[in-house]
Amino acid sequence: MSLKGVLIDFGDTLAYIDENSDREYRKGLLSILTRCGKQVDLDSLNRALVPVYGESSRGEVEDFNKFWELVLMRLNVSAEPELTRELDAFRSQNYATIFRLYEGVMRVLPILKRKYMLALVSNCAIGLRDVIKSLDISSFFHGVILSYELGVRKPDKRMYVWALRSVNLAPSDCVFVSDEISDLEGAREVGIKTLLVRRQGSLTTYEAKDPNFVPDFQCSLISEITKFL
Repeated sequence: MSLKGVLIDFGDTLAYIDENSDREYRKGLLSILTRCGKQVDLDSLNRALVPVYGESSRGEVEDFNKFWELVLMRLNVSAEPELTRELDAFRSQNYATIFRLYEGVMRVLPILKRKYMLALVSNCAIGLRDVIKSLDISSFFHGVILSYELGVRKPDKRMYVWALRSVNLAPSDCVFVSDEISDLEGAREVGIKTLLVRRQGSLTTYEAKDPNFVPDFQCSLISEITKFL
């Protein structure tokens, strides 16, 4: 395959959320709320966080003040300035720690960068750019395209167009790498080749138009993608 660029998804392709660390992070948020006298439990906090993460991934949450206002509103808790500042200070110090890079990522990214223009393209909640910096992978990418910054999510064609612009390449010069079929469907619609990292099994069909979509290439581990490039 003759390529000049590799566009790569982030979540469940390069990195994942460590369940234990995520649980401790949410417990930390809960401890702030309870210490401030708020009657909240972990289940209700989880139910409040999930939809706000989703809204923020679509660009509907302009900053973290708004993020915490929405979370607290869902908890029926007053968004007192001191409380929102304390919650966000805890987030700033701890949110990135819940993410882990998959084994092999730090071996394969330098190899790819030596040969190709790279762009990271992610449907993600507000704050992921800081996570990417914390994981020390920013320098590998010529472009970082994040849904919450642009206000659209894959498979919206605009995500792919912006990614192509960031590496200054044509669709036919690139491959899109992801664990999600829906991501690859959007890439194919704009003429980008597709490579599926089949890490999540049947979950890769979430939001797919065609569950039987056949990618151009597929593998089980991110470290294997160099075999096809």
